Amino acid sequence: MNTIAVIGKVFVDIKGTSFAPLHKDAKNVGDIAFSNGGTGRNVAQNLGVLGNDVRFVSTVTNDQIGMGVLEELRGLNVNVDHVDLLDDNGMGMWLAVMDNNGDLQTSISKQPDEAMMEECILRRIDTVFAESQAVAIDLDLSVNVLNETIELCREMKLPLYGVCGHLSVIERNRHLLQGFTGFICSREEAEILSDMSIVTVDDALRVAEVLAMKGAPLTIVTMSELGAVYVDLRTNEQGHVPTTKVKVADSTGAGDSFFSAVISELMKRHPIEDALRLGMRVAGKVIASHDNGLTPDMYASLEQPAAD
Repeated sequence: MNTIAVIGKVFVDIKGTSFAPLHKDAKNVGDIAFSNGGTGRNVAQNLGVLGNDVRFVSTVTNDQIGMGVLEELRGLNVNVDHVDLLDDNGMGMWLAVMDNNGDLQTSISKQPDEAMMEECILRRIDTVFAESQAVAIDLDLSVNVLNETIELCREMKLPLYGVCGHLSVIERNRHLLQGFTGFICSREEAEILSDMSIVTVDDALRVAEVLAMKGAPLTIVTMSELGAVYVDLRTNEQGHVPTTKVKVADSTGAGDSFFSAVISELMKRHPIEDALRLGMRVAGKVIASHDNGLTPDMYASLEQPAAD
Protein backbone atom coordinates (compact mmCIF):
# COMPACT_ATOMS: atom_id res chain seq x y z
CA MET A 1 0.00 0.00 0.00
CA ASN A 2 1.41 3.38 -1.00
CA THR A 3 1.43 6.23 1.51
CA ILE A 4 0.42 9.50 -0.13
CA ALA A 5 0.28 12.92 1.53
CA VAL A 6 -2.57 15.11 0.30
CA ILE A 7 -2.56 18.86 0.91
CA GLY A 8 -5.61 20.97 0.18
CA LYS A 9 -8.76 22.67 1.34
CA VAL A 10 -12.06 21.42 2.66
CA PHE A 11 -15.31 22.95 1.48
CA VAL A 12 -18.94 22.38 2.27
CA ASP A 13 -20.77 22.27 -1.07
CA ILE A 14 -24.31 23.55 -1.51
CA LYS A 15 -25.48 22.42 -4.93
CA GLY A 16 -28.73 23.37 -6.61
CA THR A 17 -29.72 21.38 -9.71
CA SER A 18 -32.51 22.65 -11.93
CA PHE A 19 -35.18 20.25 -13.16
CA ALA A 20 -35.50 22.22 -16.43
CA PRO A 21 -33.31 24.56 -18.49
CA LEU A 22 -32.18 27.47 -16.33
CA HIS A 23 -33.76 30.91 -16.67
CA LYS A 24 -31.71 33.80 -15.32
CA ASP A 25 -34.69 36.05 -14.59
CA ALA A 26 -37.10 33.46 -13.22
CA LYS A 27 -37.37 31.08 -10.30
CA ASN A 28 -35.92 27.67 -11.14
CA VAL A 29 -37.45 24.62 -9.51
CA GLY A 30 -35.01 21.86 -8.66
CA ASP A 31 -33.16 20.04 -5.91
CA ILE A 32 -30.69 21.40 -3.34
CA ALA A 33 -28.15 19.17 -1.64
CA PHE A 34 -25.35 19.64 0.90
CA SER A 35 -22.14 17.60 0.67
CA ASN A 36 -18.51 17.64 1.75
CA GLY A 37 -16.17 18.86 -0.97
CA GLY A 38 -13.05 20.83 -1.80
CA THR A 39 -10.34 19.63 -4.17
CA GLY A 40 -7.97 18.51 -1.41
CA ARG A 41 -10.69 16.69 0.51
CA ASN A 42 -12.03 15.08 -2.68
CA VAL A 43 -8.59 13.81 -3.66
CA ALA A 44 -8.03 12.41 -0.16
CA GLN A 45 -11.36 10.56 -0.35
CA ASN A 46 -10.67 9.16 -3.80
CA LEU A 47 -7.17 7.96 -2.95
CA GLY A 48 -8.45 6.36 0.24
CA VAL A 49 -11.22 4.48 -1.56
CA LEU A 50 -8.68 3.37 -4.18
CA GLY A 51 -6.75 1.60 -1.42
CA ASN A 52 -3.94 4.03 -0.66
CA ASP A 53 -2.68 4.98 2.79
CA VAL A 54 -3.61 8.68 2.80
CA ARG A 55 -2.26 11.41 5.10
CA PHE A 56 -4.47 14.49 4.73
CA VAL A 57 -3.08 17.91 5.70
CA SER A 58 -5.69 20.65 5.99
CA THR A 59 -7.93 22.58 8.37
CA VAL A 60 -11.61 22.35 9.30
CA THR A 61 -13.84 24.42 11.53
CA ASN A 62 -14.21 23.02 15.03
CA ASP A 63 -17.97 22.49 14.86
CA GLN A 64 -20.43 19.74 14.06
CA ILE A 65 -19.92 20.10 10.30
CA GLY A 66 -16.14 19.95 10.59
CA MET A 67 -16.34 16.90 12.84
CA GLY A 68 -18.60 15.29 10.24
CA VAL A 69 -16.00 15.89 7.52
CA LEU A 70 -13.31 14.17 9.57
CA GLU A 71 -15.54 11.25 10.53
CA GLU A 72 -16.48 10.64 6.90
CA LEU A 73 -12.83 10.68 5.81
CA ARG A 74 -11.80 8.28 8.56
CA GLY A 75 -14.40 5.84 7.27
CA LEU A 76 -12.83 6.05 3.81
CA ASN A 77 -9.30 5.04 4.86
CA VAL A 78 -7.98 8.60 5.27
CA ASN A 79 -5.70 9.54 8.16
CA VAL A 80 -6.87 12.96 9.45
CA ASP A 81 -4.45 13.27 12.38
CA HIS A 82 -2.79 16.21 10.58
CA VAL A 83 -5.98 18.24 10.05
CA ASP A 84 -6.07 21.23 12.40
CA LEU A 85 -9.29 22.43 14.05
CA LEU A 86 -9.91 26.19 13.81
CA ASP A 87 -12.49 28.11 15.79
CA ASP A 88 -13.68 29.95 12.68
CA ASN A 89 -13.27 29.73 8.88
CA GLY A 90 -11.40 26.44 9.01
CA MET A 91 -13.07 25.41 5.77
CA GLY A 92 -14.77 27.11 2.87
CA MET A 93 -18.23 27.03 1.38
CA TRP A 94 -19.11 26.55 -2.29
CA LEU A 95 -22.51 27.49 -3.68
CA ALA A 96 -23.04 25.91 -7.11
CA VAL A 97 -25.88 26.12 -9.61
CA MET A 98 -26.19 23.21 -12.03
CA ASP A 99 -28.40 23.00 -15.10
CA ASN A 100 -30.75 20.12 -15.84
CA ASN A 101 -27.89 18.27 -17.58
CA GLY A 102 -25.76 18.35 -14.43
CA ASP A 103 -23.30 20.91 -15.80
CA LEU A 104 -22.03 23.74 -13.62
CA GLN A 105 -23.42 27.12 -14.71
CA THR A 106 -22.21 29.46 -11.97
CA SER A 107 -20.84 29.35 -8.45
CA ILE A 108 -19.79 31.47 -5.47
CA SER A 109 -16.89 30.42 -3.29
CA LYS A 110 -16.15 31.52 0.27
CA GLN A 111 -12.55 30.68 1.10
CA PRO A 112 -11.23 29.36 4.42
CA ASP A 113 -8.81 31.45 6.47
CA GLU A 114 -5.76 31.43 4.18
CA ALA A 115 -3.26 32.71 6.77
CA MET A 116 -4.24 30.14 9.39
CA MET A 117 -4.26 27.37 6.81
CA GLU A 118 -0.76 28.30 5.66
CA GLU A 119 0.52 28.28 9.23
CA CYS A 120 -1.05 24.89 9.96
CA ILE A 121 0.19 23.26 6.75
CA LEU A 122 3.76 24.52 7.11
CA ARG A 123 3.86 23.24 10.68
CA ARG A 124 2.77 19.76 9.59
CA ILE A 125 4.44 18.89 6.30
CA ASP A 126 7.93 17.91 7.55
CA THR A 127 6.43 15.15 9.71
CA VAL A 128 3.89 14.02 7.12
CA PHE A 129 6.34 13.92 4.21
CA ALA A 130 8.80 11.87 6.25
CA GLU A 131 6.27 9.01 6.32
CA SER A 132 5.03 9.41 2.72
CA GLN A 133 6.06 8.06 -0.68
CA ALA A 134 4.46 10.81 -2.76
CA VAL A 135 2.66 14.14 -2.36
CA ALA A 136 -0.50 15.38 -4.09
CA ILE A 137 -1.38 19.05 -3.67
CA ASP A 138 -4.16 21.41 -4.69
CA LEU A 139 -2.47 24.33 -6.44
CA ASP A 140 -5.04 26.75 -5.00
CA LEU A 141 -2.87 27.38 -1.94
CA SER A 142 -0.48 30.16 -0.98
CA VAL A 143 2.79 30.61 -2.86
CA ASN A 144 4.63 30.01 0.43
CA VAL A 145 2.97 26.62 0.85
CA LEU A 146 3.70 25.67 -2.76
CA ASN A 147 7.34 26.77 -2.52
CA GLU A 148 7.94 24.94 0.77
CA THR A 149 6.27 21.81 -0.57
CA ILE A 150 8.38 21.85 -3.72
CA GLU A 151 11.62 22.34 -1.78
CA LEU A 152 10.82 19.67 0.77
CA CYS A 153 9.83 17.14 -1.91
CA ARG A 154 13.06 17.88 -3.76
CA GLU A 155 15.12 17.32 -0.59
CA MET A 156 13.27 14.10 0.26
CA LYS A 157 13.16 12.93 -3.38
CA LEU A 158 9.38 12.55 -3.27
CA PRO A 159 7.28 12.67 -6.45
CA LEU A 160 4.99 15.71 -6.36
CA TYR A 161 1.71 15.92 -8.31
CA GLY A 162 -0.43 19.02 -8.72
CA VAL A 163 -4.08 19.58 -9.60
CA CYS A 164 -5.97 22.86 -9.97
CA GLY A 165 -8.78 23.56 -7.53
CA HIS A 166 -8.67 27.09 -8.90
CA LEU A 167 -6.27 28.50 -11.49
CA SER A 168 -5.58 31.95 -10.03
CA VAL A 169 -2.43 31.16 -8.00
CA ILE A 170 -0.61 29.05 -10.56
CA GLU A 171 -1.60 31.35 -13.43
CA ARG A 172 0.31 34.17 -11.71
CA ASN A 173 3.20 31.85 -10.76
CA ARG A 174 3.57 29.47 -13.70
CA HIS A 175 7.25 28.89 -12.96
CA LEU A 176 6.26 26.85 -9.90
CA LEU A 177 5.17 24.00 -12.19
CA GLN A 178 8.86 23.31 -12.83
CA GLY A 179 9.04 21.88 -9.32
CA PHE A 180 6.41 19.21 -9.98
CA THR A 181 6.76 15.64 -11.19
CA GLY A 182 3.33 15.67 -12.77
CA PHE A 183 0.58 18.18 -13.50
CA ILE A 184 -2.98 17.41 -14.59
CA CYS A 185 -5.32 20.08 -15.89
CA SER A 186 -8.42 20.53 -18.04
CA ARG A 187 -8.49 21.75 -21.62
CA GLU A 188 -9.67 25.19 -20.45
CA GLU A 189 -6.90 25.47 -17.87
CA ALA A 190 -4.29 24.33 -20.40
CA GLU A 191 -5.43 26.98 -22.87
CA ILE A 192 -5.06 29.72 -20.26
CA LEU A 193 -1.63 28.55 -19.07
CA SER A 194 -0.26 28.09 -22.60
CA ASP A 195 -2.02 31.02 -24.30
CA MET A 196 -2.94 28.52 -27.04
CA SER A 197 -6.25 27.15 -28.33
CA ILE A 198 -7.30 23.50 -28.17
CA VAL A 199 -9.83 22.19 -30.68
CA THR A 200 -8.45 18.80 -31.70
CA VAL A 201 -6.44 16.04 -30.05
CA ASP A 202 -3.36 17.17 -31.98
CA ASP A 203 -3.84 20.68 -30.56
CA ALA A 204 -3.97 19.21 -27.06
CA LEU A 205 -0.77 17.25 -27.60
CA ARG A 206 1.03 20.39 -28.77
CA VAL A 207 -0.20 22.34 -25.75
CA ALA A 208 0.73 19.52 -23.35
CA GLU A 209 4.24 19.47 -24.83
CA VAL A 210 4.60 23.24 -24.41
CA LEU A 211 3.43 23.03 -20.80
CA ALA A 212 5.72 20.07 -20.08
CA MET A 213 8.74 21.91 -21.48
CA LYS A 214 7.98 24.90 -19.24
CA GLY A 215 6.78 22.98 -16.21
CA ALA A 216 6.17 19.44 -14.95
CA PRO A 217 7.82 16.82 -17.21
CA LEU A 218 4.65 14.71 -17.06
CA THR A 219 1.74 16.86 -18.20
CA ILE A 220 -1.77 15.51 -18.75
CA VAL A 221 -4.62 17.46 -20.34
CA THR A 222 -8.20 16.23 -20.03
CA MET A 223 -10.74 17.05 -22.75
CA SER A 224 -14.09 15.68 -21.54
CA GLU A 225 -15.63 13.68 -24.38
CA LEU A 226 -12.32 13.62 -26.30
CA GLY A 227 -10.52 11.75 -23.52
CA ALA A 228 -7.07 12.85 -22.37
CA VAL A 229 -3.57 13.37 -23.75
CA TYR A 230 -0.22 13.10 -22.03
CA VAL A 231 3.37 14.13 -22.66
CA ASP A 232 6.15 12.61 -20.57
CA LEU A 233 9.52 14.22 -21.23
CA ARG A 234 11.23 11.76 -18.89
CA THR A 235 10.56 8.89 -21.30
CA ASN A 236 9.98 10.92 -24.50
CA GLU A 237 6.48 9.42 -24.72
CA GLN A 238 3.19 11.02 -25.59
CA GLY A 239 -0.24 9.76 -26.47
CA HIS A 240 -4.00 10.04 -26.45
CA VAL A 241 -6.47 7.86 -24.55
CA PRO A 242 -10.10 8.15 -25.72
CA THR A 243 -13.09 7.81 -23.44
CA THR A 244 -16.66 6.61 -23.67
CA LYS A 245 -19.68 8.86 -23.34
CA VAL A 246 -21.25 8.98 -19.88
CA LYS A 247 -24.65 10.31 -18.88
CA VAL A 248 -23.96 13.28 -16.62
CA ALA A 249 -25.77 13.57 -13.31
CA ASP A 250 -23.34 16.07 -11.73
CA SER A 251 -19.94 17.05 -13.11
CA THR A 252 -18.60 18.28 -9.74
CA GLY A 253 -15.49 16.40 -8.63
CA ALA A 254 -14.84 14.69 -11.97
CA GLY A 255 -11.39 16.25 -12.39
CA ASP A 256 -10.42 15.45 -8.81
CA SER A 257 -11.42 11.80 -9.25
CA PHE A 258 -9.53 11.51 -12.54
CA PHE A 259 -6.41 13.02 -10.95
CA SER A 260 -6.63 10.69 -7.95
CA ALA A 261 -6.99 7.50 -9.99
CA VAL A 262 -4.11 8.45 -12.28
CA ILE A 263 -1.80 9.17 -9.34
CA SER A 264 -2.87 5.96 -7.60
CA GLU A 265 -1.96 3.90 -10.67
CA LEU A 266 1.32 5.70 -11.29
CA MET A 267 2.37 4.99 -7.71
CA LYS A 268 1.77 1.30 -8.45
CA ARG A 269 4.14 1.70 -11.43
CA HIS A 270 1.40 0.90 -13.94
CA PRO A 271 1.77 2.28 -17.50
CA ILE A 272 0.61 5.85 -18.01
CA GLU A 273 -2.08 4.89 -20.52
CA ASP A 274 -3.51 2.33 -18.09
CA ALA A 275 -3.54 5.04 -15.43
CA LEU A 276 -5.46 7.38 -17.73
CA ARG A 277 -7.98 4.65 -18.56
CA LEU A 278 -8.67 4.01 -14.90
CA GLY A 279 -8.90 7.76 -14.33
CA MET A 280 -11.60 8.06 -16.96
CA ARG A 281 -13.54 5.10 -15.59
CA VAL A 282 -13.44 6.54 -12.08
CA ALA A 283 -14.40 10.02 -13.32
CA GLY A 284 -17.26 8.42 -15.28
CA LYS A 285 -18.62 6.85 -12.09
CA VAL A 286 -18.46 10.17 -10.25
CA ILE A 287 -20.03 12.13 -13.12
CA ALA A 288 -22.93 9.68 -13.27
CA SER A 289 -23.64 10.23 -9.55
CA HIS A 290 -24.35 13.18 -7.27
CA ASP A 291 -21.28 12.43 -5.12
CA ASN A 292 -18.13 14.59 -5.11
CA GLY A 293 -15.84 11.59 -5.11
CA LEU A 294 -15.49 7.86 -5.50
CA THR A 295 -17.42 5.76 -2.98
CA PRO A 296 -16.72 2.14 -2.00
CA ASP A 297 -19.83 1.02 -3.90
CA MET A 298 -18.66 2.78 -7.07
CA TYR A 299 -15.21 1.27 -6.73
CA ALA A 300 -16.66 -2.23 -6.29
CA SER A 301 -18.54 -1.83 -9.56
CA LEU A 302 -15.43 -0.86 -11.55
CA GLU A 303 -13.43 -3.31 -13.58
CA GLN A 304 -10.60 -3.92 -11.16
CA PRO A 305 -7.16 -2.69 -12.28
CA ALA A 306 -4.39 -5.18 -12.83
CA ALA A 307 -2.72 -6.55 -9.71
CA ASP A 308 0.56 -5.00 -8.60
